[in-house]
Amino acid sequence: MNVGRVAALFACLLQGACLALAVQPQGLAHRLHAPDGARDIPDGSVTAKLRGGSGGGQRLKYAHRTMQELVVDMAGFPLEEHFISTADGYVLGTYRIPSGQRPQHSSRQEDAAAAAAHGPGTIASANSSCARPAVLLLHGLLDSSAAWVLNEPGQSLGFILADAGYDVWLGNSRGNAFSRNHTGLDPAYAPFWDFTWDDMAAYDVPAMVDYVLQQTGCARLAFVGHSQGTTQAFGALAANPGLRDRLSLAVMLAPAVHMRFIQSPALRVLAAMDADTLFTLLGVSEFLPSRRATADIFGQLCRQTPAVCTSIITAIAGFNADNMNMTRLPMMVQYAPSGTSVKNLAHWAQAIRKSRQRQRPLFQQYDYGTVCNTPAGLPQTCNMRVYHSVEPPSYQLGDIRSPPLAVFYGGRDRLADAADVATLLAALPAGAVVYSQVEPSYEHIDFTWGIDASTRVYPAVLDLLRMYP
Repeated sequence: MNVGRVAALFACLLQGACLALAVQPQGLAHRLHAPDGARDIPDGSVTAKLRGGSGGGQRLKYAHRTMQELVVDMAGFPLEEHFISTADGYVLGTYRIPSGQRPQHSSRQEDAAAAAAHGPGTIASANSSCARPAVLLLHGLLDSSAAWVLNEPGQSLGFILADAGYDVWLGNSRGNAFSRNHTGLDPAYAPFWDFTWDDMAAYDVPAMVDYVLQQTGCARLAFVGHSQGTTQAFGALAANPGLRDRLSLAVMLAPAVHMRFIQSPALRVLAAMDADTLFTLLGVSEFLPSRRATADIFGQLCRQTPAVCTSIITAIAGFNADNMNMTRLPMMVQYAPSGTSVKNLAHWAQAIRKSRQRQRPLFQQYDYGTVCNTPAGLPQTCNMRVYHSVEPPSYQLGDIRSPPLAVFYGGRDRLADAADVATLLAALPAGAVVYSQVEPSYEHIDFTWGIDASTRVYPAVLDLLRMYP
């Protein structure tokens, strides 16, 4: 079955009309073959850092609009594009907002004095070699770096941090619109898509952290993740002790780690299928909405509840129209969904299904099953071959004693349910979580798309960044 036709799962407008939100991105991988480093985004001049203006930059051959349009053309902030190679060959498109629009202080001493005197909006860094403290933002499932800059400048965390004096880095996980490249694999073929968030935790997060530290000269950076960005971060911190000392703080927005009580109708439907069924239906390839205006699997869900089907993201994570800038919605859905692998969705489905079956929280690596040979007797991938154990390994959350953790979650979040967040908090070491905050009315994407996050959530994030430089 054609993956492009099948993967149009939820693309319904608020009025119930269906619309394909993106197309298969042909040709992007070939354009991005480049070593580690920054690509200057031109503005018709020789300047390396683009601020304002609408000229010149090469547009991606992709249905998603570009980060330049969001950051430079619409908001007037400077932007750099970087490419980060992982140890297993994926090339991650990463964006940097190196400064804000507000006038900057002339010295670190003035910054420190202003921070003490005025609070939010001014900072001091414990990294003596940093011109500006670095913050790495990592998006959620089927999302991209655009999540942090979709609202107005005063409402978007990426812009707020840049104006507060931070060196802002916007990461992209492998396989999304901005990270469809590899040193040896072509996204047109299945081997490119043989990954889950296990691989993002093992390779993407450490590569991003190391690259940002190398580029900025900082000894440590702060991390802010949303949704699957937190899944990757918790996995990376549990499995990679060396990573912990390179982060000054980890802010987890709507952490999606334990999934026993998940209420997302779309993911619960996927969880009812085993991995083999998913691969049969969707192919061992990319999961992305297609050109078709129908939904092969969840069409009925869209017809019955069109308000939750603005895009695949909102169908999975929920939709709070009261906290959304509806005038920007047509622009937002041109950036989301942003693609992932079918195998990654199968990993999410496993986590939901197995934790419900066993009636306890789980945070495990991908389950390849216990059958190591085909009916014909040929060898096939299984847990014993991959992990040398019948059961996939669990990530040991109890080992994460650093960096300081801050957890923000919503009371109406159907993807990161409050009950699952409670078991996550209980699994972490005593004292590891230095701050937690619940927003009773928040759905999953309110933490990035919500128009009042700038007053209800981000001030606390800024306070924490100053407290743990």
